[in-house]
Amino acid sequence: MQHPYLTVTNKERIVLSKGLKISLCFALPSIFLSAGNISPHNYKPLETDLSEYQKLKAKKSEEIFKNICKTVKDTRKAPTFNFIYNYKGKPYYNAYYSPSNNTINFGEGIYDLAVDLGADSLDVVATVMAHEIAHFYKDHGWAHAFGKANPGSDIEKNVKESMYDSDDRARMEAEADYFGGIFGYMSGYNTLAVGGEFFDHLYDALEIPDETFGYPSRKDRIAIYNNSKKMLEDLIPVFNTANLLNLVRRYEKASMCYDHVIVTFPSREMYNNAGVALAQEAMSLYSAEELKFVYPFGIDLDTRLSNAGTKGAGESKEDKRLRLAKDALDLFNNAISIDEQYAPAYVNAALAHCLLGEYEMALGLANKAIKFAETNSDKRLVGNGHIARGIAFALSDKKADAKKEFKTAETGNALLASANLDAVTNNGFAKLFKKKISEEIEGEEETIADVGIEAIEVLFDDKDDFKITKIKKQNEKRPETVVITVVEEEFDATLVTTYSGPWSANEELEGFLMTKADYDGETARGIQIGSSLSDIQDVYGKPTRMLGGSQANFIFYEKTGLIFLLNEEDKVTRWIIYGKVK
Repeated sequence: MQHPYLTVTNKERIVLSKGLKISLCFALPSIFLSAGNISPHNYKPLETDLSEYQKLKAKKSEEIFKNICKTVKDTRKAPTFNFIYNYKGKPYYNAYYSPSNNTINFGEGIYDLAVDLGADSLDVVATVMAHEIAHFYKDHGWAHAFGKANPGSDIEKNVKESMYDSDDRARMEAEADYFGGIFGYMSGYNTLAVGGEFFDHLYDALEIPDETFGYPSRKDRIAIYNNSKKMLEDLIPVFNTANLLNLVRRYEKASMCYDHVIVTFPSREMYNNAGVALAQEAMSLYSAEELKFVYPFGIDLDTRLSNAGTKGAGESKEDKRLRLAKDALDLFNNAISIDEQYAPAYVNAALAHCLLGEYEMALGLANKAIKFAETNSDKRLVGNGHIARGIAFALSDKKADAKKEFKTAETGNALLASANLDAVTNNGFAKLFKKKISEEIEGEEETIADVGIEAIEVLFDDKDDFKITKIKKQNEKRPETVVITVVEEEFDATLVTTYSGPWSANEELEGFLMTKADYDGETARGIQIGSSLSDIQDVYGKPTRMLGGSQANFIFYEKTGLIFLLNEEDKVTRWIIYGKVK
């Protein structure tokens, strides 16, 4: 993310910084005063004294501050933000969290240093900002505040000594580097990629020693960001696996994988997709007569819907599906609290309110989804928003309004819009529920690049080529699970192993192979990327299931173990083969 304005050159700035010799640019206030640097805290320039560029720097800095604070899941009120301008032409290379008055203070000089990195300048500002915010949310001001609360006591003396202890300070700074990098990345800034580079630039520009009292070394700080980046990259296969499990109705396993990721990276996408898993499980507890429309976060279109759910102990099917819908709604709201313009979560929240019979709420959220999707020119999400509105109107017995919404939705998601329009016009949805697996045309085994599900274990013979993630057992429904992934040139392979029963002796393996977006091969029956829905149905028959999503629609051939991903024009973009390995 690059700032649109130019500023002084790096050479000019280094000249300005000579003699400042500050400790480092991120610290608690008691140790953060810059030797020889004029403190401009009491300097409040008039609006007329500021250039347009300075105003923009202050505005952008505060926007980044608010975005990051909003992302952190914490009930405490965020600190107050202060942008401190350079004073009398001297740059203020300072940024810090002050627990004494609960403020985050960000110096204009730091912003100017960030601009030196060009295209990544706003990501660098976010790196510094998130570091200071992490000091607050990780309670690094507690010792300072606790000491003030006990004036004149031995506790106050010990707390103050602790605040100046080199090891304690280094630990807090390392935590702020780590969590700050994560917080910034969760907020949409590429903090983990630029953090290490910025530290190199910072130390060189301000001539800071590589080893500084109370801080991790220069080398260690760079390593913290690089290691955090690798840690998040290691979570990507688990997230992708959760999505695959979600598709094939392994909702408990999918939720377990989402939860594993959320512990470290509670982003909007994680909450949203975890909510979809619960919402789909809730829908599996409705009969065809009760659930008459195609919901864009996914719905089953066969008669086995009514048999998919099981009754929990002491909980009726009706109570369970309401609980799941409410839990899903909570997760969608969590996603919205992180990003108030995240259209997929608004669509899903609207649909959850439809399941709960709260149609006015559904309409309001669908309106917001359409607004934000239009801002991003996302035709599919605009269509899904109108489908959500149509479902809410239809369930409110306003069929004319429902038809209008479904017709409008056809430009963004014709497949689901037409199915819903048929349902409200001709009660046609009941026919879709009567489709049997026997309508699927049988054929030879599917492979991708000559690899099929039966042979998938061969891909994992070389340990150097795959990633493995172990998720510990939580209860009988969530047994020990191991996710193993390997990336090949033409496809991605995933093996999910669960160990259940006494001493985890029962092993179950499920495999998935997904084509790359540029795969130039064919299915066993000649379907390629770019083939149409009608091409698929000609050779595979009628799909046994259909799911609607925010990025793609999915059609299933369950006897074959095949899923096609379709774009807004109902053309194939990728496909997946799946099944039990043993």
